[in-house]
Amino acid sequence: MENKKKHNFPQTVERALDILEVFKNVNQPQGISEISKKIGLNKSTTYRIIQALKLRGYIKQDEQTNKYSLGSKILKIANSLLNQIEIRGVSRNYLEKLSKKTLQTVQLAILDKNQVLYVDQVEGGDPFQLALSIGNRGPLHSTSAGKCFLAFLHDDEANKILSNYKLIPSTKKTITSIDELRKDLNRIREVGFSLCNGEFDENQLSIAAPITRIGKGVVGTVVLTAPFGRIKPREIPYYARLVTETGRKISREMGG
Repeated sequence: MENKKKHNFPQTVERALDILEVFKNVNQPQGISEISKKIGLNKSTTYRIIQALKLRGYIKQDEQTNKYSLGSKILKIANSLLNQIEIRGVSRNYLEKLSKKTLQTVQLAILDKNQVLYVDQVEGGDPFQLALSIGNRGPLHSTSAGKCFLAFLHDDEANKILSNYKLIPSTKKTITSIDELRKDLNRIREVGFSLCNGEFDENQLSIAAPITRIGKGVVGTVVLTAPFGRIKPREIPYYARLVTETGRKISREMGG
């Protein structure tokens, strides 16, 4: 059965957007049959819309498999959106300095729909780095950036999020108790930074500090990420201080 119009928009527009959103949560090319089934549209109509999207560069086709994936036009639009985010422009120089000093990968994260969204990144200078990308998302309870947001949001905002939030485990170290999470958030507020050591990825340690702005509270987080074992326990305070200082410098420049 074909999709019914969700809004008072032209039906072809909605169907084109449905097709693009098929690729939002998949990491491999999709065939016509797969796409048409996922959006509830017949193959012939799906094919015609895909050809229009392909012609404009929003979708590309693999010549060997004939399957489709997102095209370069999407990336250009995404980059334009990222460039509009003020915090990204203000933070870039500080991220580069932190990465250069620590040799580790440094990221900038914002809060988006109860998830962490990484909007900028500077790769570290050490030979081996984790596979991290701009545009990746992460949960709030098991990433250092996410816990940093929860700790420094206004209480009513944090409580609203946590009231319906599911603490889904990513590893054996993930916090799955709301009481335990709240204790961790209290500790984060006391020390000024958050730490995740294998809670989201067993092979990853990350440290995050808040970026604040007057009247808006926490608007972003600075995140330093390293492969498991690279940063020794005794070294964590040193790296945490550098990350926290970077967050404060960005905050001051943004009026925080």
